[in-house]
Formats: sequence, C-alpha cells, structure tokens
Amino acid sequence: MKKILLFAITLSVFWFTFAAGTMDVPVTDPKMASSSIMPPQPTSQYVFDTTAVKDLVVKNNALLQINCNVTAIMKVLGFGSSTQKLFSVGIESNGFEYTFDIKNCSLWANKANNTYNYSKSLTEQQALDFAAVFMKDSYLKDKVYYQLGAPFIMYKNSNGPMYPLMKDSTATAPSGNDIEIDTTDTDGEVVPEYISFSVMYPYMINGQEVRDQYGNKIGIQLEVTADGVMSANARLLLFKWAKRTSEKVTGDDAVRMLNNGGNSPAYNLSAPVKLAAPQKVFVLFSLWRNNMNYNYLSSGIGLKSSIKVDQYAQQPYTMILSDYKIGNNVQ
Repeated sequence: MKKILLFAITLSVFWFTFAAGTMDVPVTDPKMASSSIMPPQPTSQYVFDTTAVKDLVVKNNALLQINCNVTAIMKVLGFGSSTQKLFSVGIESNGFEYTFDIKNCSLWANKANNTYNYSKSLTEQQALDFAAVFMKDSYLKDKVYYQLGAPFIMYKNSNGPMYPLMKDSTATAPSGNDIEIDTTDTDGEVVPEYISFSVMYPYMINGQEVRDQYGNKIGIQLEVTADGVMSANARLLLFKWAKRTSEKVTGDDAVRMLNNGGNSPAYNLSAPVKLAAPQKVFVLFSLWRNNMNYNYLSSGIGLKSSIKVDQYAQQPYTMILSDYKIGNNVQ
C-alpha cells in the first residue's frame, strides 16, 4: 500500500509540474504545430465562381407541381373517362410489355418473352442505331413527355472489370532462355468488348436540361444489347403542371450549400473538384406528404466538372442545386 500511495503522489506531482511548465506556451507557436497531427485543410472540396453562382441562382425562378394527366393517358391507351381511379396499367404492344405508373407519372417497358443474351458484343454506334430505330416507333410519342435532346451513352457494360487502357510505347516484352516471342504477330492491342449500353434521350424544357436532385439527367433511358433494345423507362408521362411558391435560396445560401457538396457530394476525392460556370437547369424532385408522393419541377443551377463518377459512367460529375430550399437535400 505504501508503494502504491507513493507512486500516486509522484504521478500527481509530475502532471502538475508538466501542466505548469506548458501552460504559458502559445498555441500558435510554429514549433508546436505538427502536420502529422493537424494537416492543413482546404477551405472547400469544390472550387467554383461564387459571384456567378450568387448572380444566377436568383434569376428566372420557377416552381411547378407535376400532375399526371390521367384523362389524356387513358385516352391514348384506349380507355374511357370512367377509369380515373386507375393508378397502374399494363399493355403489350409491338413486342414490348409497357407498364404505366400513373401515380408516379412514369413508364417501364421490357421486351416481351425475351431471354437476355450477353454473350455477343456490340459497338457504341450500333447501340445508338438500335436506339434510334426504337425511338421512331410512334407508340411512345403521344404517351410521354417528348421534347428531347440528342441521345448519348450513359453507361457501358462489359463482361469483366473495366479499366483505362495504358499504352506505353517504351514497354518491352519479357525475355528469357525459356520464352520465345512471336515477332510476326504485331496485333498486340487488346480493347474491351461491351455487351450492353445505356442510351438516354434527355428531356429539354425551353432549351434547358432536366436533372434530378443528384445531378443525373432525366429523359427516356434505353438498355441496348446486340439483339436491340431490351428495356426502356421514362420518368414523365403526359402531365399538367401547376405553379407553386416556396422559400427561395439566396446567393449566400447557394454558396454555403455548394461548399457542402450540394445535393450530390463527390466522394473519395484526392483533390478539390473544379466546377465549371453555373448554368440554369430544371430540377425534378419528389416530396412524400400525407402518405402520398408529389412530383415537382423547379428551376435550379448545374455546375459541371471533368471527373467521372465511376469507370462505367460516361457522363461527368455535375453538382445540382434547386432554386428553392424545399427542392434540396442539403440545408
């Protein structure tokens, strides 16, 4: 017990002496700073023109509630006006099974009686050609929103992992007494083969893009294989919209939200992301209220970058912010 008591007293004296000796050392003393303990932090992971953001976010504001036009949809599907309470309809036409989700104003289509065949590859141009043939079908034109921009490739899918090809002209083949190199075979480049592509025809309103809260473009999306279009989905059927009002985002709000990543923060960053000048876009978002889902379309801003989200996505990362606080996940 005496030894334990003596040790405790000694330890207390040591800590008192240490604290007293360091109490007057200023915390800003560069000798006390250590990069391993407190590395310098950037003020933001995102670099953008704050003045341009503040100026654009307060211009041309609009908030619209989207209501699926049940009467028009039932009419083009061949139903009478007595079907107002229908919220889902499935129809087979032209070799495709179409499911109309009237409650959420969206559509899904799948090729009927189809077995997916991913053993054959196709090129990007072949995928775009298949998509163009499918879109010429008049079946979709009078049933979904159809103001479309030029098609583009959203995703490329292969049978294996996809990585950028590294071409090194200085690389030399391995050599050794037991290895024989066929110098007559000069076709040495191996390129990935793609088994399917996701093609999108993007929606355009007054010449502006339509995106969701997470930066993704909205439109008619097709999955295409070597056998043609396998499936399609569209986020907007025929609809009406009604004007709404809500609290707007100020210029300072916008800068603060974007510094926090907006609605779609970029992850695993090794360096700050440089964002291009903001552009006006439309933002499609949903709100769940009174046990029902409501769709809204608001004005907003989009800031594009040069980085890809992952190795499969073909479109660059874009940060999106609605002009209205209710349309943003970040406050």
